[in-house]
Amino acid sequence: MKNASAVVLSEAPARDRRAVGSPDPVEEVRIVRSLEEIESIRPIWSSWKSDRDSDLDFCLEVVWTRKGVVRPHVVILLNNGRPEAMLVGRLEQGRMISKIGYVRLPGISCRSLVFSGILGNTSPGNCGKLIRSIMTSLRKGEADAAVLEGLPLQCDLHRTALGAPGPLSRDWIPAIREHEVMVVPDSIEEVYRRMSAKHRKNLRREVKHFFAQFKEASIVCYAGESQLDTLFRDAELIAKKTYQRALGAGFADNKSVRQSLGHAARRGWLRANVLYVGERPVAFWIGTLYRHTFVSEYMGYDPEFRRSSPGMVLIMRVIDGFCQRQNGDIVNELDFGSGSAEYKQSLSTRGSVEASVFIFSPSARGAALNLTRTVSNFIDRLARKFLGPAQRAVKKAWRSRLASKAAAASLGTTTKEEM
Repeated sequence: MKNASAVVLSEAPARDRRAVGSPDPVEEVRIVRSLEEIESIRPIWSSWKSDRDSDLDFCLEVVWTRKGVVRPHVVILLNNGRPEAMLVGRLEQGRMISKIGYVRLPGISCRSLVFSGILGNTSPGNCGKLIRSIMTSLRKGEADAAVLEGLPLQCDLHRTALGAPGPLSRDWIPAIREHEVMVVPDSIEEVYRRMSAKHRKNLRREVKHFFAQFKEASIVCYAGESQLDTLFRDAELIAKKTYQRALGAGFADNKSVRQSLGHAARRGWLRANVLYVGERPVAFWIGTLYRHTFVSEYMGYDPEFRRSSPGMVLIMRVIDGFCQRQNGDIVNELDFGSGSAEYKQSLSTRGSVEASVFIFSPSARGAALNLTRTVSNFIDRLARKFLGPAQRAVKKAWRSRLASKAAAASLGTTTKEEM
């Protein structure tokens, strides 16, 4: 394969220029596999609109340097020497973890190609060429599986990733999740008007009551690199008591999170809000402001204050600040990320359904990974269907149990269930 540094970057991305009498376009797929080669494609990468996760500098400093990442794997489609489309990805060494509800199953060690975004011309034909490149890499043994993260169900890349692979390599039951987004209006009153009358009344009362009950309450927004130590200290005091910690998820004061938020602070993206009662942190909401979109990253509250709804109080006050463009921030959208939650449904103005689609290598390990994932996803879907409307209550009770377990562990005590 030719070196990707030979990619022509002096012209704009190619469009379909086929006309009567014109020669057929010469198409080629190249793969960038080293950090050194990445700089050669910076001009074209920067010219395409990206989100935070496919931003070039974010990938360079955070994604491709995190633990387990072996190297970049960026697939570029060329048309007559001009870049037309690109899949942003990486090769990882780790374990493929499957879950049934909140239960994590033992993972299988594997090498995975993980793709976080597609840029450029995303026509059905281009998506097909990019997917075929992934399948070629899997056949050559570069990885045991590939995953395309967060694909909207209606997009061409999703349809191609499900339909192109053969039966043994196909993702038969992809994990589906909701993705909620809120358009930020000019006034918090507009946010309230979108809610039902009952919910609006209850939420207004909760916010008002919180600040009446805790007159020393305040909210601090951390954005600078010099503030990170204080942010991590105070957020960790809360996070270690949350149900996310019991699941091994959510915010944690570790190298990976420090690296990610440190990069966000240096780029001017970090917006980390912490709600205090006096000097005590009781809730946090951490995210990044990228191209006028606030991307929610981490959220948590102290379970001791559960009855006062500190998490929702913080959310509403932060959104109020977005509406008023506090600190000069222009926030047009609020991206709640994937996963369902009551607060997301009550605040979002539009939603979509996404799936992370896997493609497995035609090997024994690939077949084992596919079988494990298919069985676990089937059981998970069956359980959700069986629970039906009771699913929300079961989830709430499970989270409460996990939060109690995490809080007890943070104090060095033991719950009754563990005795």
